Amino acid sequence: MPPRTKACAICRKKRIKCDATLPQCLMCIRTGRQCPGPLDGPLIIDMSSTAGLGMKRKLKTKPIQNSFYQTPKELMMVLLPQMSQRAMITEAFYANFLTYFTSDGEGVDLQNRRTWLHQLPGLSSDGSNTALTLALQATASAFCGAETGNMSVVQDAWKLYGQALNTHARLLRSKPKEVTVHMVSTSVMLSIFEAMSATTADAYREHISGAAKMLEVTGPGQCLGGVLCQLFFHIRTQMAFVYLTTRKSQRISVRKILLETLSYEKQHIPTFQRLMSHIGVLAEIYVEKTSPASEQQLIDLAVYSGVKADVDALWLEYKEQAEVRGETVSWTTEDGKTKYRDGFTALAVAYFSTARVLFTILAPRLSVTFPDFTDYYGSILDCAAFLKTHRIGCAYMRMATPLYLVALHSPSLEQRRRAIRNFEEWRRGSMAGISALALQRIHESQDMAIPPGGVEDEDMGMGRYDIPAKVCPLDMFEFQDWVGQM
Repeated sequence: MPPRTKACAICRKKRIKCDATLPQCLMCIRTGRQCPGPLDGPLIIDMSSTAGLGMKRKLKTKPIQNSFYQTPKELMMVLLPQMSQRAMITEAFYANFLTYFTSDGEGVDLQNRRTWLHQLPGLSSDGSNTALTLALQATASAFCGAETGNMSVVQDAWKLYGQALNTHARLLRSKPKEVTVHMVSTSVMLSIFEAMSATTADAYREHISGAAKMLEVTGPGQCLGGVLCQLFFHIRTQMAFVYLTTRKSQRISVRKILLETLSYEKQHIPTFQRLMSHIGVLAEIYVEKTSPASEQQLIDLAVYSGVKADVDALWLEYKEQAEVRGETVSWTTEDGKTKYRDGFTALAVAYFSTARVLFTILAPRLSVTFPDFTDYYGSILDCAAFLKTHRIGCAYMRMATPLYLVALHSPSLEQRRRAIRNFEEWRRGSMAGISALALQRIHESQDMAIPPGGVEDEDMGMGRYDIPAKVCPLDMFEFQDWVGQM
């Protein structure tokens, strides 16, 4: 816009040059006119006749309603056009799977200030580990493909999975002693992929075992405020399942990981981690010393009494910790259903029951000598039902070990059916891999096949499942070996 003129009104009207001399300009003096002087008020320009030609009305836009808790198909309709499908699937994966991978109450029982759930987005996008990024994308695609039945997404998941495996292997070969939380997270994420969509019988076991071995050489600086605490707990629950289903055990230095890598104080190791130490050793005995149907006595009275007393003391300690906070571990509603303080409490109760079940299996004669009238098989099923109704993701993976034992060893046909039914339902969903592995081992052990219609068919029979016995020499498990695992 040109600057405002200082010419007088007469000069401006006649369009002649004005020198703006005060009080009268020279042109007005020469022509003998009365000079009005320059204007000192505001200059208003009338453009009403032409303004409409250059102005357009601003269109109103509706705000985009975008929720991270929508299904992938709904997200596809509302996300911005420039957002790639892979990024959209990853976002849906965070919203629909990882939000219930972490149970309520886990931070209290494991003493982790941060969760893997909240750290994973940053770990996978900081540019330091391409393998983790690919593993996350592969697992996200596998999950969304299973949930929506989109085969093109599933095929993309397999391609990404192969790329992640190759990248992860190269990284481990180049830095075998420099293990980071990114590398451990990659192996855990690849194991979750196998839990969803199994590639081979041993792939799931290899990823879990690899993650456990990496934790042994991981330095304490990688813990990230307890992120590795949560990962190690998850790995331990899955190692127990691997022991039982593949009958291949692998010992790791639990004490070193707890005290050095995870920086737990010796006197303050969480109750659940100490319980998992007992369950890990019991699972090894279960696999290495006998077959499930053997009546041999696998642990003597001294070991049985000592370990059972430890588990009972841990249970009392767990309940006392809840009472100090004014909380109740579990209660029964008016309709007869069992409720729990939170998801992680239900999981803890299931694993305490698992320890008692293993005692009964490994020392049947001593279990009769020390009678316990609690139905621990039923307790495990109650925990699974609670986790299922609350849609807590750990029910798919971490409840696999307790339910596997119920399916094989419960004296009740109905309880065995309920346990198998859980695996059948999971196999039709996003946890097809781990469920198929469990069902395969269950029916191999029982020397029976799954009826086409599922576990509710009449072909299942009403008798007790007979598991073929395999005679193994009795090799007592020394108490010193037990202590070494703690």
